[in-house]
Amino acid sequence: MNHIKFEKKIQEAKLLNPLSNFQVEVQPIEYRKDPLTGKWCRINLKRVERVKQNVVRGVDTLLEVVERTRKNCFFCPENLEKKTPRFPSNLVPEGRLKVGSACLFPNLYPFGEYHAIGIFSGAHYLKLNQFSPRLIRDCIKACIEYIKQVSSKHKEVRYCSINCNYLFPAGSSIVHPHVQVLADRKPTYQLDELVRESRSYYQKYGSNYWSDLVGVEKEDGSRFIGTTGNVAWLVSFAPRGRNDVLGGSSRISTIPRMDDKQVEEISTGISKVLNGYYEMRVQSFNMTFYSGSVDQDLDYFSLAVRMMSRPDPQDFYTNDAGFMERFHDEIIIESKPEEVAEKLRKYF
Repeated sequence: MNHIKFEKKIQEAKLLNPLSNFQVEVQPIEYRKDPLTGKWCRINLKRVERVKQNVVRGVDTLLEVVERTRKNCFFCPENLEKKTPRFPSNLVPEGRLKVGSACLFPNLYPFGEYHAIGIFSGAHYLKLNQFSPRLIRDCIKACIEYIKQVSSKHKEVRYCSINCNYLFPAGSSIVHPHVQVLADRKPTYQLDELVRESRSYYQKYGSNYWSDLVGVEKEDGSRFIGTTGNVAWLVSFAPRGRNDVLGGSSRISTIPRMDDKQVEEISTGISKVLNGYYEMRVQSFNMTFYSGSVDQDLDYFSLAVRMMSRPDPQDFYTNDAGFMERFHDEIIIESKPEEVAEKLRKYF
């Protein structure tokens, strides 16, 4: 008897495409499940058409690439209104969401049914010490508003995340600093695992794992970095990447339920970590928010931010993800978490 099941699902992403005079475009997103591991991938054949700015030849430096890509950047102020998509009016009446200098609009090449891009500002390039708490705060607020609008109109959409790939080594195809926000019907594999294990911990010990983790790390001190209000920041004991930093608050479990104070605390912490990364000569990073279901507060789960640095942009470089990371899900790290915490602690 064959027990292997090849499971796939198809959802549709809708946007008003600037490449076709803002006509409605429907892009099918195919979700495929690995029959052994249960991990999901997402396929959108249109993504092959994405503009890629990371073609670096000869003696080009990062700053030369920044200048070369600035002129035709979709996200810069002179092009944004005419070259970025707009949301359908039944989702966002204004077409795009704006908070301060931040602007949110649909991803032209989505890999989720509700997949948006949020730019921090009109600046085409930012050094890591230029990501101010205000820039981060306004962008997060725009993301929260988008998630609220999607989840209020589509009750089946219960999971969300805010993510950032900054510069090419982190997986970005565009220089201009931006985040990607996803609102989904189901959690990603990693989020589902985190929520499931957090629930098991709560059922076994009667306490929140994330709160207990902060308490233990605070007492030990070697990996604890500091706090921004009620948000605690520490370096992961078993990192998933370079300079792996975790920030979280036991007071909230999901992104759209953050109030202004919590947004400010998290934004300040992210800015401090990036200032620390800058002093460590980091130029590229990844970030994600792990969020519980939007329709309930969970006693056993806490909203968490995870950040890690990536290799420097170069003509040719060795990526920090190889066969161990891609095929065996075991991460190879080149620095001790305690040493990373020591370097970052002075920024808190």
